[in-house]
Order: sequence, then structure tokens, then C-alpha cells
Amino acid sequence: MKTKLAFICDEMNHFLVRSMVTELRVAGYGVDVYPMSINAYSFINSEHGIFIIYMDGFSSDSEKLLGSLDVVLGDKKKERRLYLIGTDENLRQAGSCIEQTLVTHAFRRPVNMESVLKELSIINPSYSYDGSMKILDGFVQDRSRKTILIVDDDDIYLRTIESWFTDEYNVYTAASVTSAISLLKKVHTDLILLDYEMPLLSGLDFLRILRSEPATEKIPIIFLTAKDDKEIILEILKEGPTGYLLKTTAPILLKHNIRNFFSGKEHWWKEE
Repeated sequence: MKTKLAFICDEMNHFLVRSMVTELRVAGYGVDVYPMSINAYSFINSEHGIFIIYMDGFSSDSEKLLGSLDVVLGDKKKERRLYLIGTDENLRQAGSCIEQTLVTHAFRRPVNMESVLKELSIINPSYSYDGSMKILDGFVQDRSRKTILIVDDDDIYLRTIESWFTDEYNVYTAASVTSAISLLKKVHTDLILLDYEMPLLSGLDFLRILRSEPATEKIPIIFLTAKDDKEIILEILKEGPTGYLLKTTAPILLKHNIRNFFSGKEHWWKEE
């Protein structure tokens, strides 16, 4: 039986929220989404064992909800856990509204979904790579350079391909779709190099999310795939990306292809 999870937020239709909810559902949770204005007492008899409150700011609704959740979380007959997601200021404000012993864990935004899933005991606890940390650590974007976002769940490949491009471009990396979306909200991106095969949300899922949002629909996306499989390539091309390249492409040729792309050449890719 799926664990029931209540995801509570201010903007239920925001694409980052939709992405997080999708990843939680793919991970095996039965997720119900509620507005921040919901009355906490409506959860007293619910089957939700996990509550995630995603704060995009701190409203009177947030204050009211957090101030009354103790009735729900304090029920000794039911095992319930509360997770908070927000900025440092959001979390500080939340801490003044609810007894801290009732909060299982708090995540700072922008949140890495792997961290959330790890805390919820869904993925391998040894997983630690967070490609979004560069921006959190103050990585400065050089506006004279083009900016590339590389999205891949393979830690070794992610670090390797990053090293190939840092001498020419601003390079950001993300190990998951949610981390990538968080970065896109903060960083102007000229190109996304996207892994086709990823757990939870695939590269194609990410492409569809980006194409559904006006702010990201025109960002060029080049898929990276380890398989030279006709069916997979046709499936990729059906979604209308900028193109695809094989992961086995030699570094020199891969860099040459990306250089051609940015120079505006119509046939920017070159086969090995």
C-alpha cells in the first residue's frame, strides 16, 4: 500500500511544484496536493502519514496552518511526519509558529529532490552528489560566455563532461530534474545537455515540462544518450529537441559540435 503524502504549497500549478509532486509519485507515494489555505483540522482523520509544506514566501495562511498542525501531528495513535521546504527566512518564521520537535526535517530552497527522497528513505543513502551546489556556493556567471546546463544522474560522467567545457563556457550541473529546474529559475541558460535515461523523471519528461512553460520553452536542448538505438533516437526526435549526441562521442568532437551549434551552423553536428 502506498504511503499517503500531503503536499501543501502556495502555488499548486507552479512547474517546480508539479515536478516535485511527479517525482514523489514516481517514487511510490500517494500524493495529494493542497493549498496553504487548507484547514489543518481536515487532516485529523486522514490517512496521510507524511506532510510536506513548500513555502514560497511566508503568508498568513502559512502561519495559520503551521500554528494548528500540532493537533494533527500530536496524535499518538498515528505516526505522522512533517517536512518543511523554504528559504532560511521562511524556516525561521515557521519555527516561531510550530513546536520544533514536531518537524522531522527542514530543507533549504532551492531544494535537491535527491535529498528529500533520501530523507524519506526512498533512494540509496550513500547518494550525495548535488550539482546545484555551485550556485549556492556563489559561482559567478560570466556574461561574456555562453552558459550550459548539464543534467545527468551519473556522478562520474557529470563531473567528466563538466571538465570538458569549463574552459569555454559557464557550466552548471544538476543530478536530477528538480535540481535543474531550481537552477533554471536563477541562471540564464543558453543550452541544456540532457541525459536521456534518468531515474524517476526521464530526460523526455523534463523536456515536456520545459516546453510547457513560457519561460523555458525556447531553451535549446541536446540529448545525450549512451545507446545508438534507432527506436530510442526516434522517440527522442519525436519530442522536438534541438538534437542528440552519443555519450561515446570523443571529447574533442563533442566540443566541436557544441561550438558549431553556438556559431549558428545549420548542420552543427559531425559524426565520428
